[in-house]
Amino acid sequence: MKTGIVQCSPTYQRIQNLEPIYFSVMVNFNNKVVWITGASSGIGEALAYAFAKQGSKLVLSARREEELQRVKKATKLPVQQVFILPMDMTKSEEFPEKVATAINYFGQIDIVVHNAGISQRSLVKDTPLLVDRMLMEVNFFGVVALTR
Repeated sequence: MKTGIVQCSPTYQRIQNLEPIYFSVMVNFNNKVVWITGASSGIGEALAYAFAKQGSKLVLSARREEELQRVKKATKLPVQQVFILPMDMTKSEEFPEKVATAINYFGQIDIVVHNAGISQRSLVKDTPLLVDRMLMEVNFFGVVALTR
């Protein structure tokens, strides 16, 4: 079992007028089924490796199936412990089927890491409203819909 230390934020400490407080956190991800969206690169890929080292069973989702296959292989987990479930966070009408498929494969989902997301890099005044709507669809409504 892994243990870690979590320090309270400085703001919380000031509010409580306390010295720094540390809480011991017991973390055990062994045999937990962890579904990671946006698992084909970046933080999602790194999370897949971290959970794999903990002995988790993984559901890896993103749009690029070939990249998910690469990540699956790189986890070095037994093939049956990693399930590739390609999905697009803008297609929330497909989520009930995706959830059922993931549950059917492992029997349960213990943790969902909502990592998939998109960003934009422009001034607000120069960004079309359509871009803002797409950001909200993926980064907010996609998360809400998949969680339900």
